[in-house]
Amino acid sequence: MARGFQVRATSVTIFAHLLFIAIATLVLVWLLHFREGVAFFSSSNPVKIFNLHPLLMVIGFILVGGEAIMIYKSVPEKRRSVKVVHLLLHLIALVAGIIGIIAVFKSKKEAGLADMYTLHSWLGMSAISLFGLQKCLLELPFCHGTGLWAWPYSSLQLPQLRRVWLNISSFYSFSALKRH
Repeated sequence: MARGFQVRATSVTIFAHLLFIAIATLVLVWLLHFREGVAFFSSSNPVKIFNLHPLLMVIGFILVGGEAIMIYKSVPEKRRSVKVVHLLLHLIALVAGIIGIIAVFKSKKEAGLADMYTLHSWLGMSAISLFGLQKCLLELPFCHGTGLWAWPYSSLQLPQLRRVWLNISSFYSFSALKRH
């Protein structure tokens, strides 16, 4: 019986990991060889501070965020532990994104330039804000059963409510991937 086009998750995740390694290597070569390197603390060169932004965005959102998305298919563990690792990887991506934004503000301040004057900065700030809201409001309710969080709505264990949250979370995840 034909089941249509199917690709094994193992081959896709191996390809994605190889692609991730290639992207990270290219960004590091670009920053270290062509853009004067990276720095965050004690640097008088604002360009080096700014260079943390693309590095952390690539590592956070593409590498770690992509790993968080693929973990459901690539790790054959219990669903509860996979959910915890999924959330932790997304939180690492969020922290990397926040530090990347802080690096941009710090470099602009040291260079004496204005903040938030391009469409890229406004879209980026809205994307990271929506990503953070999604993690806080839409994914934390799913981790209630893991013992990590004391969610205030923990008494609302209705399957319908969890299904609605899952649909909203999936919608925002895919729309953020399309936008960024």
